[in-house]
Amino acid sequence: MALPAVVKASLQSTLINAGSNILAQGIQAHQNQRPFELDRQALWLFTTCAFLMSPLTFLWLEGLESALPGSYEEKSAPKSKTEKGKDQKPRSRLNVKNIAAKVVIDQTIGGAYNTFLLIALMGYLRGEDYGTIMEQVNNEFWPLLFAGMKLWTFVSILNFTVVPTDKRMLSGSLFSVVWAIYLSLRSG
Repeated sequence: MALPAVVKASLQSTLINAGSNILAQGIQAHQNQRPFELDRQALWLFTTCAFLMSPLTFLWLEGLESALPGSYEEKSAPKSKTEKGKDQKPRSRLNVKNIAAKVVIDQTIGGAYNTFLLIALMGYLRGEDYGTIMEQVNNEFWPLLFAGMKLWTFVSILNFTVVPTDKRMLSGSLFSVVWAIYLSLRSG
């Protein structure tokens, strides 16, 4: 029995994120010239965040594609009189307007939502109180959002133009290796 797509994508993302955190910890150990010792709490934080946020990201990407399809079928015109009677295969064309709209929506609304959720969820999982979490949101939201746009705008454009719909979560997860390392190193 095959797993539902949202479950499969979420598990892949969670495992990739866990690996990213371990890699980041290794990089930190190397930078600080100390032996590697796995920080299980940091690994648990990043893995749990990925596990909780991945299904929402999957549904977000599905919703964007459903609302703003990235391509449409265009029937080719016959090239000669002899081809007129033949069935022409429809060609898939990119819907540039929808793709541009998806990238903008993804980077503004989606980016803001994910950035807020990440900061708040990390604080919550660390056991911090509401006031501390809101202070972190106030201090980290804009720098993290703008830093994320440097990577995720490119990923969105790539995903919405080249990557098949069913592989977008995996593609994003692979790019999240870079992002998770950045977040892990940033959070210490």
